[in-house]
Amino acid sequence: MSALNKRDRLVESAATLFHHNGMTATSLADIAKHADIPIGNVYYYFKTKEELALAAINKRKEQFSAAYTLLDDNIPDPRQRLIEAVNYFDKVREEYTKYGCPIGKIIEDADTEKDAVAQTAAQVLKDFVEWAERQFRMLGHADDAHSYAITLMSGIQGASVMAKALRDEKVIAAEMQRLNVWLESLPNKRIQLGKVGMRMAGDGAATAA
Repeated sequence: MSALNKRDRLVESAATLFHHNGMTATSLADIAKHADIPIGNVYYYFKTKEELALAAINKRKEQFSAAYTLLDDNIPDPRQRLIEAVNYFDKVREEYTKYGCPIGKIIEDADTEKDAVAQTAAQVLKDFVEWAERQFRMLGHADDAHSYAITLMSGIQGASVMAKALRDEKVIAAEMQRLNVWLESLPNKRIQLGKVGMRMAGDGAATAA
């Protein structure tokens, strides 16, 4: 953490402590101590804990956005992109079992209708849903793309809640496996439609002959 500038250190510490202890239970003094920065210096960068929380959430938002771009740019198959996204949550299952989802934890403690912090956190989940919805559309599931994306996000979030409640990371592992099986089972309707079109064209040529 020492290689980061003071502002970045505060944001990183806030993200960690909000995830581990919750936003309500974390004070600016706790964050300053974790970042090894005098409490007086904190106010130079952030006037309130809420400002610091927004910075921490926006940092996570940027990280997820970069991950989506990386998946889009490097994996041509939208189904495999979704599977890779699911696999990420399997990789962090130990941390999520211990502390829960960092975004979900903030949303649980706040009012999403009035609290700007909670609204920004909720947008992180919405961004995932929108990204996943695009992948399902690319697979030809336009009518169901949004509900499929909600199902995917609900499975991930639900598994995180249950794993933390039961103190059992196998809950996340099993749910991620189930989601991957479901993703694998979905037909690629665009490929199927392409094959049907080719077959129809072939039949037409045979008839003409």
